[in-house]
Amino acid sequence: MADSPEKQPSKENLETAAKDAGGGEPAAVKEKPAKAGKDKAGKGDKGDKQTGSNRPSLGVGLAGAAKAATVRFMPTYRLESKNPLNKERVEIIVKAEMNKVYTDEYAFHPKYSLHTAAQVAEEIKGRIKSANYDRYRYIVIITVGEYLMQGLYSMANFLWDAEKDGFVNYIIETPNYFAVCTVYYLYYD
Repeated sequence: MADSPEKQPSKENLETAAKDAGGGEPAAVKEKPAKAGKDKAGKGDKGDKQTGSNRPSLGVGLAGAAKAATVRFMPTYRLESKNPLNKERVEIIVKAEMNKVYTDEYAFHPKYSLHTAAQVAEEIKGRIKSANYDRYRYIVIITVGEYLMQGLYSMANFLWDAEKDGFVNYIIETPNYFAVCTVYYLYYD
């Protein structure tokens, strides 16, 4: 490839080669070196009418490489989960984790109860996820409060499928505090 920059002779090499051959005028002065991307006649390749050069466009090469790296899966068209959620087992998990932390010895403190509730919620969610129920997402909400002659009213609205989505609710009440755990399980297909 005489057109590539690495293989082209330099102007100095052409002058010394012409003097060694006995010619008075150097070859670099007689003929201009061809530019990269064009043939010896200095015209573009007639076969490539889109770009006007004989090298491929960079965008096509990069796009082709990106498409090859993308992995696509065919849809399964499966509407039911392989391992459906067992509501009774989720209730057992929630009761076990809540009763482990919120016992009669538990003392409510506004600052520490927030972190305790967050830890218990993560433990509940982790144990439910370890049961490997297929295609479900979980929301765990724990509310802890101290009884100081007040009331609590809580409401949640969702748009869900009544056959596949649902919730589990567990309440612990003592004379000093209350703890309410609600686990929402939502089918995700």
